[in-house]
This record gives sequence, structure tokens and C-alpha cells, in this order.
Amino acid sequence: MNGEPASWAEPYPGYLDQDVSRFFYRWGGHLSSSLVRARSRFDGDLDQYLLYLIFLLADLSESMAQASQPRRISGRPRGLNALSLADITRIPRESARRKLLALAERGYLVRDGEGLFVLGDQYGLDQFFGDLRPLFWDRPEPGASDARRGAA
Repeated sequence: MNGEPASWAEPYPGYLDQDVSRFFYRWGGHLSSSLVRARSRFDGDLDQYLLYLIFLLADLSESMAQASQPRRISGRPRGLNALSLADITRIPRESARRKLLALAERGYLVRDGEGLFVLGDQYGLDQFFGDLRPLFWDRPEPGASDARRGAA
């Protein structure tokens, strides 16, 4: 498996040999379902999801850096402000600020003493990747594409 996690293994033999158009059709369906779940989790606001994703990825990056440099002493998580996030996401600063405050109010983010936002504990990496798992492997029935080819 070349050092990849077991969860990345091909779900069944021949999975990656499926008809590409069917694969992307199913993947598009999974993407839309994932976005619907994210939208509902973040009060119908995909911009909030995008802002949260920036924090989640920053936290993941910090974890990876710590794992690769165990002697590195990390202080508290680095916070971000509305201006930085507005630049990153291209969401207007005042809108970004309002959305960040809403995320903090619901526990997705925490505001530190300097007014910077850091990742909260409301929705962690496991939940995030669990929600997106269908994008990595859709779950067609083994042999279903072979049966359809025979019927065509």
C-alpha cells in the first residue's frame, strides 16, 4: 500500500477501472450531498464552512509540522483575524467578521485575548473527514458496473 492509510485502499478489486463518466457522475452526487450536509451544519452558509475549513487546514498543517519536527515546541495555536481571512477567501472583511463571530458563538471557533480566532472543539477533523468520506470513495456495489456492461 506504499505507506498509505488502510482507509485509502481500493474498496474492491477493479474499483478504479470503472467507467469514468459513471464514476464522476456518482462523485458529483456525493459532492452535492456533502455540500448540503455542510450547508445545514453551518446554518445554510457555505462561506462559514469555507472560513472554518481555513482553520481546520491550519490546525492540520500545524499537527503535521509538529509530527515531522518533534523537538519543535509549539505555543498556543496561531490565530487569524477577519482581515487575513477576507484576503484568503475573498469574502468582504465585514462579512467575514460577522461570520467568524457567528462561528465563535456556536463553538466552532474561539476568540483569544488578542481578538484573533482559533479553532474550537465543536466540529473536529474526524467529523469533517467523515462528512467528506463519500468524495474519496463512492460505494457502488462490487460487480454492478460489470453487470450493466453485460446488459448494454
